Amino acid sequence: MSASLAPRHPRLFRVYYAAVVAAAVVAFVAFTPSAGRVPPATAIVVLLLMGFSEATAVPLPGGGYVSVGAVLDLACLIILGPVVTAWLNVVATLLTQLVVLRKPLVKVVHNMAIFGLTAFAAGFAFIAAGGRPGSLDLRRDLPALLACGAVYFLCNSVFVSTVIGLTTGPSIWRSWQRTFLNGLLHHLSFIALGTLIAVVYLGAGPVALVLFAIPFLVARHSFQLYVEIRTDLKDFVRALAEVLEEVDPYTRQHSVRVSVYAVRIARGLRMSEREVDEVEYAALVHDLGKIGPHHQHILQKPGSLSHEEQRTLRGHPAAGAEIVSRVRALRRPAEIVRSHHERPDGRGYPFGLMSRDVPLGARILNVADAFDAMTSDRPYRRALSVDSALRELKQGAGTQFDRDVVECVLRLQAAGQFPLVPSPSSEELRLLRLHPRKAQRA
Repeated sequence: MSASLAPRHPRLFRVYYAAVVAAAVVAFVAFTPSAGRVPPATAIVVLLLMGFSEATAVPLPGGGYVSVGAVLDLACLIILGPVVTAWLNVVATLLTQLVVLRKPLVKVVHNMAIFGLTAFAAGFAFIAAGGRPGSLDLRRDLPALLACGAVYFLCNSVFVSTVIGLTTGPSIWRSWQRTFLNGLLHHLSFIALGTLIAVVYLGAGPVALVLFAIPFLVARHSFQLYVEIRTDLKDFVRALAEVLEEVDPYTRQHSVRVSVYAVRIARGLRMSEREVDEVEYAALVHDLGKIGPHHQHILQKPGSLSHEEQRTLRGHPAAGAEIVSRVRALRRPAEIVRSHHERPDGRGYPFGLMSRDVPLGARILNVADAFDAMTSDRPYRRALSVDSALRELKQGAGTQFDRDVVECVLRLQAAGQFPLVPSPSSEELRLLRLHPRKAQRA
């Protein structure tokens, strides 16, 4: 696994890169003399499978990629030991990524280094826990197998999360959550499959590697489908948000801005990345219940609303949640959508819930929605300044807005981590509504 090497933190990245490459060089120089002899047939088959796994790696939604080469690596660590496995990894990476895929040299060197270090660390963990490369007794060597798999996963995930955190972001810890936590069971299954390959190899010889070609491909295909489902879910949510554009282009732009603010707040409150994703999904579609033409008339009305118009407008959270909840994977975001106009004092809608009964994601969305509404031009008024909007949030903390969420916004803004997302001016809004396609192209 690896990530794009376009530094977001150039100095830290250079230190990290130099340290990883230097550590790999030292490890190869120190341990290569202890490498044992490798059967040529085994080396050829392993190199071909490693090359294939690298050439068909699956991109991850959070950055980087994953290949089922981990299955093969774990089997090789048990069969051939850490030094030979590290060298086979380096050769396969060099040939596949540099010669076949033509990736930049700086990226290839980085990947060779982390693959080599991971193999050394996991292989020597196997040996330190009592394992002996070239032989395997499942009862006796179970602790060694677990140690090998755990260290392999830890090293690989830390290296990849670090490079993503230093290049494309978010932070290293959040990159680890996004890239590895949700697929933890898939990664752990690689340990079992790698052990199975080693058991069969030690009993049947190199032909076992060929026999496992089909399970190897099935494992890759299964992981690819899992990743595609995760990616498709986010694409589907964005497509739902784009439905709003057919009715009112401004409403969709508002939802995109609210999603940016909501994600910042969710991370500021130290929510997990799974919860951050749910907040983002909900923010993108929180106004989906306004797609009816009667809502558009109300939203564009410059004067005060009638009682009936207010009742109609207050129905949009439940209407939007009803649409979103039809997708099983979006049922938690649907509850955020349903409750995003509830208030701590119980005077919100649609149910008049108190704070303790409102999901944190909905409380975040309430504040993000209000902040963008105040700092954007509307048909009936000009945008407020950021300072004025923050004062309004502060005055409403504890009654209209959740106090902890408002305090988080103030803290982020004071630290320069809550910049204003540009919104259309009144003139641009008129153009969006009168000539939406022309405005989008401009």
